[in-house]
Amino acid sequence: MKSRLREIDLYAPLEKFLTEHGYIVHAEVVLSDISATKEGVLLVVEVKLRFNLDVILQAIERQRAADAVYIAIPIHNFRRHPRRWKAIRSLCSRLGIGILFVRFVEGRAPEVEVALHRRDVSKGNSKAKLLFLKEIEGRGTNRNIGGSSRVPLYTAYRKEALRIAQCLVEHGPLSPQQLRALGCVPSTGSILLKNYYGWFERISRGVYQLNEKGKKALEAYQAASSR
Repeated sequence: MKSRLREIDLYAPLEKFLTEHGYIVHAEVVLSDISATKEGVLLVVEVKLRFNLDVILQAIERQRAADAVYIAIPIHNFRRHPRRWKAIRSLCSRLGIGILFVRFVEGRAPEVEVALHRRDVSKGNSKAKLLFLKEIEGRGTNRNIGGSSRVPLYTAYRKEALRIAQCLVEHGPLSPQQLRALGCVPSTGSILLKNYYGWFERISRGVYQLNEKGKKALEAYQAASSR
């Protein structure tokens, strides 16, 4: 039986697509799903499994900071468009929101298609945009290992997850509030809840611990960083 598609399954193809277009990609910046920067331009992508009012409202909110905002959704097999596509495209066009399709066809690597282009509209140095850029800048250097196929890419989002993992190893099971008190990012609760990498497990209400998969991932990065 095929596993159910999750929002995180869209991240890798979107990251690859944006990187190929010259963007530096970051996850979970100021609670946005994906933020990408290039030559002073801030692009935000909100990822959902289907169109709904929530993602439209999220995209409108992101327009306060971003130079361009897109919504990304999956398209399965050889289907051309989601239901009510004409109405969706018309609405997003009026609102100035772009649309990305992540096409999943069995036996093929996912592909990203720009279904509705969104031209960049500079926000200058608005307070909301600076908040995004400040968080991105504060995430430290990129420790990716070029050409490595054995060590996963060290993305900004992964860096935050590893920081949480390290705290759980050192201090044992903790709540998001306790982890934030130890210096973890404001989005710690979201990272634990979504558990994109499968590293964390909830052992009681609001309390998490690191599982064996998470311990192995932490050990792998510690070994890579010591080289």
